[in-house]
Amino acid sequence: MAIERPIALTAASALLAATLLATPLRAQQGAAPSAPPGEAVSAQARSLYERTRDSVAQIRLLLGSSDSPAATGSGFAVGGGLFVSNYHVVADKALEPQTYRLEFTLPDGRRGPLEIVAVDVIHDLSVLRGAGSDVPALTLRAAPLAKGDKGFSLGYPLNQGLTVVEGTYNGRSEEQYYERFHFTGAINAGMSGGPALDARGRVFGVNVATHRRGQLVSFLVPSKFVQQLLVRAAAVPADARDLRADVGAQLRAHQAEIMGVLLGAALPVQKLGEFSVPAKLGEFMQCGADTERDTQGQGYSADSYYCYTYSALYIDRRLHTGMVSFQHSILRDRSLGALRFAHLQELRFGTGRFGEPYDRKHHGAWICKDEIVALQGMRAKLALCTRGYKRFKGIYDVELHMATLNTGGVVLQSSLDMQGVSFDAAKTFARRYIEAIRWNR
Repeated sequence: MAIERPIALTAASALLAATLLATPLRAQQGAAPSAPPGEAVSAQARSLYERTRDSVAQIRLLLGSSDSPAATGSGFAVGGGLFVSNYHVVADKALEPQTYRLEFTLPDGRRGPLEIVAVDVIHDLSVLRGAGSDVPALTLRAAPLAKGDKGFSLGYPLNQGLTVVEGTYNGRSEEQYYERFHFTGAINAGMSGGPALDARGRVFGVNVATHRRGQLVSFLVPSKFVQQLLVRAAAVPADARDLRADVGAQLRAHQAEIMGVLLGAALPVQKLGEFSVPAKLGEFMQCGADTERDTQGQGYSADSYYCYTYSALYIDRRLHTGMVSFQHSILRDRSLGALRFAHLQELRFGTGRFGEPYDRKHHGAWICKDEIVALQGMRAKLALCTRGYKRFKGIYDVELHMATLNTGGVVLQSSLDMQGVSFDAAKTFARRYIEAIRWNR
């Protein structure tokens, strides 16, 4: 696969990064159209390819006046000179319109410039306009397929020309916060934004992501969100478009949705060793556990429990945001002794994104405050760190780290990471989170 840009996971969810990561089918870097594909995978696929190929374009992101692409993706015609693709294919142009330009290339060799009409960051979609009013439009299918039905994905993967992939529709993905279809088929980088078709050639989904370590596990945006974006695009006058402001507004709507769900329900608590800690808040959260047991004279053990919302948004190639995650770890001194155990606690407490270099293009510096507080049955050290987003006013990353004090040879460390949220909502949830922790001595 060409350059894959993984969704940024935080400390609490990093333990699943190797196995549970859906990555946007990042637009292929530096690719160019090539020869037509070889023999179709089946007679049905061949027939569908021949009927729809003229409607599927390669979308090229060009840097300045250069004719060499910085990235490529796919898109499809929907009539009136409009094309649909992913937001992440055109994100750089949306946020830096003076730096990049867009163009489409069709299988017959025709090409032309594109402008962005509307974007949907939450569902990773874009509507583009080009001089292609005579390009045959594909029809959107309103209803989803039945689980097990055959589907066909089209796009331009890895400089291999227009390609058709035969696969199986497997319903809604159960792990993602926003609706995605699970498609069992080999969708690869460069196919981002291409159509997924039913046997009659109707679009039921849009290629968007693949499971990084899965076998043919891919994801599609349901076509109903394409229809909604087309309606919105038709209502926005050309002279009223401010794409960066629109992206910011959608990011604020996303955080209001996520934080509203988190604050709108009672915070469940579970027992973890000698402590009670916040637990899984609902089916929209993914959770797991891990352990570091005493091996080869390690001298301590660490048992961890973590949860996260699978709700990250792609803003541009250096900014993924929108997740909320937390992690609890119980450290036990087996043979380190008091001094070395205290050193271990300090090392682990200091981990977190606020200790890393930050992207000056997107973020301000971390601002941190620490204090000693009295919790239920114990005292604890807290560190609260925030950083603002330079391009999107009122949006912050907030990290909270906590470690118990004077609890003997067993210590609870807990971290809460909230990305792309309002400060007030983050502060309210952080307070509830801390108040839920108890030492059951």
